[in-house]
Amino acid sequence: MDNNVLTENAYNFILSEILTGHIKPGERIREDLIAEKLGISRTPVREATNQLCQNGFINYVKRKGLYCIKIDKEELENLLELRQVLEEFSYITCASKAVPEDIEALRKDISFFRALPEAEQAEKHTSLDIHFHVHAAEITGSRQLVKYIQEVETLLLIVRKNLDEAYNQKEVIALSWDLHERLVDAIEKKDTEQIRRLNAEHIQLMRKTQLNPNYT
Repeated sequence: MDNNVLTENAYNFILSEILTGHIKPGERIREDLIAEKLGISRTPVREATNQLCQNGFINYVKRKGLYCIKIDKEELENLLELRQVLEEFSYITCASKAVPEDIEALRKDISFFRALPEAEQAEKHTSLDIHFHVHAAEITGSRQLVKYIQEVETLLLIVRKNLDEAYNQKEVIALSWDLHERLVDAIEKKDTEQIRRLNAEHIQLMRKTQLNPNYT
């Protein structure tokens, strides 16, 4: 099999292990064990871990090895601020370029989520939420913007487990998708100020659920 394919498979495997919690924040990552588990040499695994380091998902500690990132409260706040800036730019650029078919596609993302049974909504909220934000970025036509948003969203996903512990999870998820719908309305109207307000409100909701999961 082509080495690039092996590297991509190793990358996706390690990232999946992190996102599903099989590799926990701060836990050591051993390339030899991963190579053995995947039945491949260590070379593509090493290339995969190098990419994961570059994208900020794992850290290399000199003379100790590789470790899954462990994001503290200050780093999380910085990530949320970065996400606010990126997504404000994304939505405003999306508004300037979106055609009616793009608006309809974003509305379909929301309709698809709302048509799911309640239990499935809770299970799939995170992945579909990320899909919505990335979809809006894709409409801008900027591959770099899509890449940056995907990376920030993935970093936040690693620490996004607090929502599962929130007492009012159902209400938080519903509010999040209400904000998505209002954002699409603002994008359709090319209402820049409303986009800024709604995006800030969306980030504030995440700030509350991540920094204080039991907020009311």
